[in-house]
Amino acid sequence: MLVFGLASKVQAQSPGSVIGTTFDTETNQPLGFATVFIAQTTFGTTATENGAFKLNALPAGKHELVVSFLGYETVSYAFTLQPGQELRVKVGLTPKANALQEVVITKDPHWRENYAMFVKHFIGQSALATQTRILNPEALYFEYTPATNVLTAEASEALIIENKELGYKLHFLLKDFTADFKKNQIFHAGYPRFEPMVSKSAAQQKRWQKARLKAYHGSLMHFVRALHSKTLEQEGFSVRRLQRLPNPNRLPEDQIQAGLKRWRLIGGPLVVRSTNHGAAQDSLSYWYQQSRLSKIIAVLHKDPVPYENMVQREEGSNLLKLQFQDHLQVVYTGEKEELAFLAAQPFAPKRTPSFQTSILSLLEPFTYLEPNGMVLNPYSYLVEGYWGWEKLAEMLPLDYEPEKKESSL
Repeated sequence: MLVFGLASKVQAQSPGSVIGTTFDTETNQPLGFATVFIAQTTFGTTATENGAFKLNALPAGKHELVVSFLGYETVSYAFTLQPGQELRVKVGLTPKANALQEVVITKDPHWRENYAMFVKHFIGQSALATQTRILNPEALYFEYTPATNVLTAEASEALIIENKELGYKLHFLLKDFTADFKKNQIFHAGYPRFEPMVSKSAAQQKRWQKARLKAYHGSLMHFVRALHSKTLEQEGFSVRRLQRLPNPNRLPEDQIQAGLKRWRLIGGPLVVRSTNHGAAQDSLSYWYQQSRLSKIIAVLHKDPVPYENMVQREEGSNLLKLQFQDHLQVVYTGEKEELAFLAAQPFAPKRTPSFQTSILSLLEPFTYLEPNGMVLNPYSYLVEGYWGWEKLAEMLPLDYEPEKKESSL
């Protein structure tokens, strides 16, 4: 529960702030030492003993305020901050229903293998991922359903994740993690808070800045910011329309299955009977070859997609409305693929690293993009290819600015 008070005078072009208190909704007493932060940023603090908190130097724009405390339901609220605005709030947290009940945890015999799968699809398999570790893995518990081949994960507390290469410690409140291996789709959502690590030397700080810049280049955040500034080509992005159409050379699935079933009933060895047109039209080998054909073929359009066919400026705001036909193939020419990316595709033909190529699809008619590089609704889109391979180890805070980082070197 959030209660908003009146904002103070707005001072143009100056940073804003959020000032407030936290309290227990059942006792109406102050709730001290709650964690308060702006999701996916480095802006965060801990409430005082009497529940008071203040977040300073916040940039104007849309933000998501997150307040959490162990044993209480997490509260989040999206708001828009004007330049120089001082927003005052009261945040009420409700105890979880089972917080005071005895919890009996049954030892999971498959915990280690489920955890390894979770790390692979949550942290990633990149060079950065090898230097990223979860410090409190015991907070995780899993559920795997063999019938659907789906793995889900929950956490009893915020995951503490140390990324030694980027110089961040993440506090990640896991909201959802679902790995659907049948559909080959991985989805996770939550509230990450970035805590910059303290460097031991100027050389280490320089390495972190270099690694952050490399992680930023070609990322979805970089792409969204380039869309906002209309600098896709200058930033190294090439965007083309991708269609996925039914394969005209593949028969309908019911015909293929009927053909396979008929020949299985006949039994006997697999015999390839040749005709002038290849395998016999009603041989077991013919139906087997049909079943091996891809159901979908990809058709890539030659010309780049114009900006007006991808985004429209939302009137009266800094938001962009992302809406396009079919799918977008996004190629980043500034960097090549990691060797680990190629190694993660064991059945693909062997090749040398090429430019980073990703596929962006919308799961809803449209979605909104923030100037800071955020897609407002994480459930509204799907990424494949290189963006799909990069995971939490490559994530940067939304207040990351490469120009400022570079100038400080």
